[in-house]
Amino acid sequence: MEPSLAAVTEPAAGGRFKENKGGYRALPFIFLNEMLEKVAGFGLNTNMITYLTKKYHLSTVASQTMLFVWSAISNFAPIPGAVVADMYLGRFMAVALGSVACLIGMVFLWLSATIPGARPPPCNDGEQCAPPGARHLAWLLSGFAFLSLGAGGVRPCSMAFGADQFSRHPKEQRSMILQAYFNAYYASIGVAFTIAVTAIVYLQDNVGWSVGFAVSMGLMLLSTVSFLLGSGLYINEKGKRQMFSGIGAAVGAAIRNHRARLPAKTGDGVYHHLKDSKLTIPTDQLRFLNKACMVCATKEDTDSPSNSAASAAAPERHGRSGKRLCTVDQVEQLKSAIRVLPIWSSTIFLALAMNQSFAVKQADTMDRRVGRGRYFEVPSGSLALFNMATMSLWSASYDRWVAPALRRHTGNPRGLTMKQRIGGGLLLATASTAVSAAVEGARRRRALRGVTISAFWLVPQFALVGLAEAFGVIGEIEFFYTELPKSMASFSMSLLYMAFGVGNLAGALIVKVVQAASRRGGETSWLVDDLNAGHYDYYYWLLTGYGVVNFVYFAWCSWVYGEEGKNVEWEEDDDREQPML
Repeated sequence: MEPSLAAVTEPAAGGRFKENKGGYRALPFIFLNEMLEKVAGFGLNTNMITYLTKKYHLSTVASQTMLFVWSAISNFAPIPGAVVADMYLGRFMAVALGSVACLIGMVFLWLSATIPGARPPPCNDGEQCAPPGARHLAWLLSGFAFLSLGAGGVRPCSMAFGADQFSRHPKEQRSMILQAYFNAYYASIGVAFTIAVTAIVYLQDNVGWSVGFAVSMGLMLLSTVSFLLGSGLYINEKGKRQMFSGIGAAVGAAIRNHRARLPAKTGDGVYHHLKDSKLTIPTDQLRFLNKACMVCATKEDTDSPSNSAASAAAPERHGRSGKRLCTVDQVEQLKSAIRVLPIWSSTIFLALAMNQSFAVKQADTMDRRVGRGRYFEVPSGSLALFNMATMSLWSASYDRWVAPALRRHTGNPRGLTMKQRIGGGLLLATASTAVSAAVEGARRRRALRGVTISAFWLVPQFALVGLAEAFGVIGEIEFFYTELPKSMASFSMSLLYMAFGVGNLAGALIVKVVQAASRRGGETSWLVDDLNAGHYDYYYWLLTGYGVVNFVYFAWCSWVYGEEGKNVEWEEDDDREQPML
């Protein structure tokens, strides 16, 4: 049975931590910060395409492209954010500054909806809507810029900072606590998303954008204040400038020693390694990188019988050419980082499939009335609730019921390997685009006959996207965290956001190319504001074809990668600092 946060107790009084910091007493402030930030953020992102098209008079394609680029920047920002946090600022300062930046961004968006003249004037009946000018876009883009800057601090550090609060617990107890903590963390995200796509989106659509943005801004203010109020209770790990020293040393040594000749067999060489290291000879994978730690090509070339032992204990070693070397451990860290990149590149498709902005525009043209008398109209953006609900339900049931059932057939303790979960996510994402194409084709054909179908026809594609996220994204996080060195733990979490960033840019490029190519020869573009005149179903079929090809590519990358868990077997109990070269 999985442990709960309440079931794992604090250490006894005799074993209280220094300065009485960290542990469960710090979690309420961290969880409150995360939940309020997510409610505010999800409330903005889910329905932003409606704001851009209706209030800024941008076309559907222009709005989608802007959102793709904004999402890409927000997903790339955690990469430098993680590096700066782990090497210089520390995670507390990164989350605090990121929260303040997000608050400033939401203030700009609220002002864009509140100040007269901050956005284009309303459209008059029978007249063409005025496009936004530079002064209108300045408010909007300033808000997006600060929100992206804040994402660089909050996204890669928030979850890790919560885990830091248990860093002083005994190792055996810490593993149980962290498992319960991560489960609770994802549950809080599900609650936040549910509130955002129901209450916040309803306020935006039915009360007004100024009120909707004001609520998001107020929640972000509470999020920032609550996080800062708990500052006296936090364990604050300082930044370590040696974070990437192992990877950097291996790259530098490989370049300096690229002319060295490798032995016919890897085991014949003599290599620089740490004293008492589990790994004294590098692996045969990416063998050319072994030059970075090779002292000499054969054992007979050593200067004395004690030379190899001396080199192992020395913090710095030079090869026969006189050039500096790194250790075997550092070379294997570099190899593990390189080896995950092909699989990482195959997960970019998830970002394309998970973006459901066009589905919001589809829902605008469909029947969204529910309830007795059908008087209540569900906001278009609230349909994304089925996405998160499916992901949350599947994630909650996987460890408790699904994994044990699969374990009996696969023999794997996890039920499925991490690569199998990523592959399942990619297949489900491809299925979601195929269903999207079929539903949009059916909607368009009936709309042309004057029939309006229910918006709940969109539920299957949202549910499939939720399943794809539960399989692919969570499997991706676990894969990167497990397969990369511990010294790159924060960076490994940022790889997920980098994949989303590349996917968002690819999505913007695909939209532009499709729009330009489909209107050649005077034809109507597939992606026009009038969904019935366009062919959004063709766009979805194009993504489906991309998904099929991408899955074949992933299968090849998975086969080339080989067995999981081999990268870090030698690193499990090695908490020593790598030597600086």
